[in-house]
Amino acid sequence: MIGYPEAILHPSPNFRQGRRAALSHVVIHTTENHGLEGSLDTLTDPYRQLPNEATGELESARVSAHYLVDDRGIYQLVSDEDEAWTVGTFNRSTINIEVTGEADEPSTWSASTVRYLARLVAWLSSTYGIPLDYQAESTNPDSATPTPPAEARGFVSHGALDPRRRHDPGIWFPWPEVKAQAQQILNGANPASVGGADLRPLIALLFIAIGIAWSVSK
Repeated sequence: MIGYPEAILHPSPNFRQGRRAALSHVVIHTTENHGLEGSLDTLTDPYRQLPNEATGELESARVSAHYLVDDRGIYQLVSDEDEAWTVGTFNRSTINIEVTGEADEPSTWSASTVRYLARLVAWLSSTYGIPLDYQAESTNPDSATPTPPAEARGFVSHGALDPRRRHDPGIWFPWPEVKAQAQQILNGANPASVGGADLRPLIALLFIAIGIAWSVSK
């Protein structure tokens, strides 16, 4: 599977092999209150069905994303070279990142989640030449059909592509923080220390202190 080398692989059967258009954007979503296990189950379920709004009959509602980001790590479900089933006609030219949590809940954006997302954003930007520019809102919110992203490549919210049905990742999404951390990584900062204190030196000192104490006590 082609993608972020440090991702935890959790393959989904829900995808279209190959791309029908050049990669132009990375779309940010929130899973809306499914939690990690529930989100993984939904994004990998080959039998998912939902009732049709008009007829009430059950229809296939298989979905997926390339990545799922949680405060515990980064999971890859679909290869970057294939189309995940997330944003309709935009699937062909996008990589899609789901984040566990809710668009209307500020606690979705924990320090750990932001840190993992920034690492993935930095890698995608570097690997595919995606600028660290973010489109939060639709350029045509009154349109009855999803609005294409701006012509320039970049990152975009799910809400910008489908403003009548979705608004994720929402107003609490801390893009400036994600961008700043991603830029630090692109500038050569150690990912382990971005977005929080690097505890490894303290751990090393702790082990040294324990060793000294043990030697003195003999």
